[in-house]
Amino acid sequence: MRRFLAFLWVLTLFFSACFVSGSEAQSQKDEYSLQLQGFVWNHSTVNALIVTADNQSWWNPDYLNTSLRAIGQWNDAIAAFASNYSDLSYLSNLRIQPTISNISEPGFDIYITWTESPLSNISDEVGLSQIFPNAESVIINSTTVLSTHSNHGNSLNEVDMQNVALHELGHSLGLGHSNYTSDLMYSVYTMGTSPESISTLDVYGVATLFAWETNSTDFYPINDWLNESSVILSPTIEYRGLPVSSENASPQTLANNSVVQFLVLIFEILIHPEILAIILVIVLVLLIVGLISRRKITVK
Repeated sequence: MRRFLAFLWVLTLFFSACFVSGSEAQSQKDEYSLQLQGFVWNHSTVNALIVTADNQSWWNPDYLNTSLRAIGQWNDAIAAFASNYSDLSYLSNLRIQPTISNISEPGFDIYITWTESPLSNISDEVGLSQIFPNAESVIINSTTVLSTHSNHGNSLNEVDMQNVALHELGHSLGLGHSNYTSDLMYSVYTMGTSPESISTLDVYGVATLFAWETNSTDFYPINDWLNESSVILSPTIEYRGLPVSSENASPQTLANNSVVQFLVLIFEILIHPEILAIILVIVLVLLIVGLISRRKITVK
């Protein structure tokens, strides 16, 4: 009987978890949108220069590794997306090509640097990207600065570093912010979270910015085909995280351990009043069933 009750308890938690995730998914259904900055690249190979700070005492080689993995993750996500949606397969031409140097050099599209100092004395920014377009809305280059510490003095671990680099690279490609709190391109980031995934929404936004690849002769004027300030994920495309190769995945930490994630999920379930009420009712029913079964007399 105890095993049966334990089974019912686990089953209750499972369905409660499904209810929570299902409710969140339902609330976001058909509402996945992503802002666009309105500027585009006019070539498909985007060259990124990663400028290391080897001569600084605070420099850590892991910073370089996280940026390389972030670039690799974007390339993985773009390739996976292009292979799954034939009408957007032109995106397979897009690739971010990294180069490493300890000095800044001209001629690159994206420049990635680090600073030990906080990026703002007011807000807790740990990443900042700026796009520099010409008068025709073509991106000339983009700069990304990543901070090794928050405004409160907290250092970013490797997962944080990669997550922030992923987000800022999205800006460098021309994306704005997403309306979905769990999306990579959401405007607020919480340090110490699990590794982020590049979503189908994120790459769908990139596909919109590179739609000129279907007919490059219609590139100018850009405003004729890029006349929207945001995109809504097509109903034919499921919102999901795109796969990443093992070499580009974030390193495992305690925060993204499966056991820890399960415990966090249980906590999130219990703090929902409506879920907690259902669980209490089920527990009460199980206790009553257990008491009744004990009082039963076996007749031989």
